[in-house]
Amino acid sequence: MMRPDSRLARHVLLFGLPLVLGLACHSLFNLVDTLLVGQLPGGEGTASIAVTGLCDPITTFQTILFNGPIAGAGVLMARAVGARDEVELRRVAMRATGFVVALSLAISLPGYLFAREIALAMGAQAGWQLQQCTSYLEILLGGGVTAGMFLYLTTIERSLGRTAIFMAFFMLSNVLNLGIGVFLIYGTGPHPDFVPGFVGDIARALNVPRLGVIGSAWSTFWARAIAGALLLAISVARGPLRGAWHWLVPQGKAVLELTRIGLWNNGQIAARGIAGGILIRTLQEAGGGNPAILGGIFVGLKIELVLILLAFGWGAAAQTLVATSLGAGRTDRARHEERLAILFATAIGTLLVVPLCLFAEQVSSLFNDDPALIEWSSNYLRLMAPALIVTPISIVISQAMVARNHLRTPVVVDSLVLLLGMAPALILVVMAGGGSTALIVINIVANLVLAAVYVGLRIRLLRRATAAT
Repeated sequence: MMRPDSRLARHVLLFGLPLVLGLACHSLFNLVDTLLVGQLPGGEGTASIAVTGLCDPITTFQTILFNGPIAGAGVLMARAVGARDEVELRRVAMRATGFVVALSLAISLPGYLFAREIALAMGAQAGWQLQQCTSYLEILLGGGVTAGMFLYLTTIERSLGRTAIFMAFFMLSNVLNLGIGVFLIYGTGPHPDFVPGFVGDIARALNVPRLGVIGSAWSTFWARAIAGALLLAISVARGPLRGAWHWLVPQGKAVLELTRIGLWNNGQIAARGIAGGILIRTLQEAGGGNPAILGGIFVGLKIELVLILLAFGWGAAAQTLVATSLGAGRTDRARHEERLAILFATAIGTLLVVPLCLFAEQVSSLFNDDPALIEWSSNYLRLMAPALIVTPISIVISQAMVARNHLRTPVVVDSLVLLLGMAPALILVVMAGGGSTALIVINIVANLVLAAVYVGLRIRLLRRATAAT
């Protein structure tokens, strides 16, 4: 007979895996785009990878801004599910919908208007690179409402425990991105060998333009828009987004609470986003603008992003499960669910990192056949291995803290380690003439420190909670 602990472990595993797989598919947006543009002929492939690498921190930062209130809504909806309060669930879902739409529009307009200035700030070089970065950012920042609403609608499904739908739509969006991207990136050709011949025939019949790296931006936009529209129809049909129309107006205690949670959650992820942007900018400086060096490191960063989003999948699982258990008054269960999510996240991360290091050259060569790019990418992955193994620990613990209403702690910790520790160190090393490898080592140390600090904080907070009871 299965013991209670083993039943709980199975519950956490089966709840978390669809979230992990779903977010892994979400991370494949960037990875697939990088692989596709990397197959463009000649030096265009390497140069296009550098464009996506320079722009990704900015588009990711926009997503971070959406993620705050979305995470807040997810916590509040999970608590309502735990308390079995259907009316509160619908009210929160409707209020959050209006808030996310308004926030998306407010963020998208400045991003579109100042795309060129943002590209320059990220170190885009005058000429082709600056032109491509500007157009890329105009599309994804200006069309950010599709990213915000898609993430929010999947969060509704996660909060309700419908993890299969969560996973399915992230997979669907990725399939759409791949299919649309092949047409828009390559147009009428030339096409890589892996693209079926009929794709060229269809492209020529429809006179599809060859957009290169800009085609990857459009494919991302349309994939999210189509998948988001289908998800919206499901949410309305199945109930969460059915309610009084005036609930769509961002007001009331629910909106104040999700704003409070969202602002602090944004603070933490913004600290990570800003630190990541500084890392990219200093790498651009240290690499002297060499597309092979930058492209190789950017390929490594994109693979790293997949692993980080896997960890965020376990973080999302821990956040939802802990919030639901706390909403039902089951504090011991919440503690065990968090611990299990940490164990699963670390174990799966390790199982992925080890073969990734062993076959780093083969994985890197899939994106581009430039020997220098392959060398830098594989070196980055091997150097980062220790940090990639422990990163899931800090992510899961910080996300569970949000569910426990310890909102300020992740912001303070990430800001101290990343913004006041890592960022100045990166800048000083570049000013002193340090190379890219030195910057990577600083990034490794910062991630190891983060994991150690979060483990210590979790032990302290749990002891305090036990003493209080």
